[in-house]
Parts: sequence; C-alpha cells; structure tokens
Amino acid sequence: MIWRRRCLVLVPVLSFLAAALIMSCGGGSSNPTYPTGSASSILAINVCAGPPPTPTASPTPGHTPTPTPTPICTPIVTSGAVCVPNTSLFCGTNLNGQTVGTTVPFNAQGIFGYIDQPKTQKYRDVTNNTSTLWNPVTASVNFPGVISYIGNGEFVGVTTGCTYFTVSDAGFSQTILVGVNVDPATCPTPPGTAPAAPVSSGPSPTP
Repeated sequence: MIWRRRCLVLVPVLSFLAAALIMSCGGGSSNPTYPTGSASSILAINVCAGPPPTPTASPTPGHTPTPTPTPICTPIVTSGAVCVPNTSLFCGTNLNGQTVGTTVPFNAQGIFGYIDQPKTQKYRDVTNNTSTLWNPVTASVNFPGVISYIGNGEFVGVTTGCTYFTVSDAGFSQTILVGVNVDPATCPTPPGTAPAAPVSSGPSPTP
C-alpha cells in the first residue's frame, strides 16, 4: 500500500523532470532559424554622370501604377571635369562630348540583391540616402585641385588641378577623378574600386 502511494507521487515528479530536460536540450526551443541570403542587401555601388533621376510620382487614388523597371545607370564614369567660375577659359569647352561648367553633377546607384543569388540584382538610386557619403579629398602634391560638394551629387570647382572624391554606402565605395580647369585624362590615377559590371544587360524591377 505504501509502495503504491510512493508511485503516485514519484511518477508525476519524474515526468516533469523529463519534460524539463528535453526542453533544456533544445527540443522545445522557439528561436526562429533564418535561411542564408533571406534578406536583400547592397552588393555594390556605381557612379554615373548627370544628376540623379527624378523621383517617381505617387500613385493617384483608385489607380494602380504599372511597376517600371529600373535599369543600371548610364554612363558609368570614373572621371569628370569642372572649371572655377570666372577664372579659366576651360569653362564652356567641350570635353568628351560634355560642355565643362562651373559645377559637375553625378548620381550614385546601389546594386541590391541576395548574397547567394547574385543574378537577381536590382538597382536603386542612393544619391541622397542618409547613408551615402560624398567625400572630396584634401589637396596634396599629386592632387592639388580642390572641389566642394554642394549636395544632390554635385560639385563646384574651387582650385585648379587634379583631384578626386569618394562615394560610399554600406561599406562599398567608388572613387571618381575630377579635373579642375584641366582634362582629367592628364591626371594621375587615384586609388579606388572599379565600377561593378551588371550580371545581365536587362533591367530589373525596383525593390
């Protein structure tokens, strides 16, 4: 009789301990497991000539707009030219099909995709993103020129000579050579990264 009473007490206790042991070994864990490459992230950054594209207009009530593919920006550039206002005959000259002005505009485009799916790339303008940094370099012996960033991907010439700037976002960067009152083709090569080539020539949907 006493043995039966002891069993009635021991069985529930042992069952509770066994359940607790299973959960502590991971059997009852509720932590989610995420597959590799489950989130789209920036893979590279390119810099193109000209101002950033005009933002797409907001859809009107009752009308669903058709998604417009966003192609890779063009032309991708590694250099540009600008003149100092009222100080140089370089202003107004034609260089590589472009008229040199007192400001030179650029735009930055991020290449987004999945780490484990490099062929599913999407492109998005990041010129004015808070995470995108436009940094002209300090004048040096090899690069005595000076430019000043005035926003929206645009620079103004300050001091004659060769110079360059970097555009960076999320750890990726590009270096762009700029000739101030000089042809950038005569300038030394700055340190930097080659522009990223698209995986495919076709456009991809906006993310």
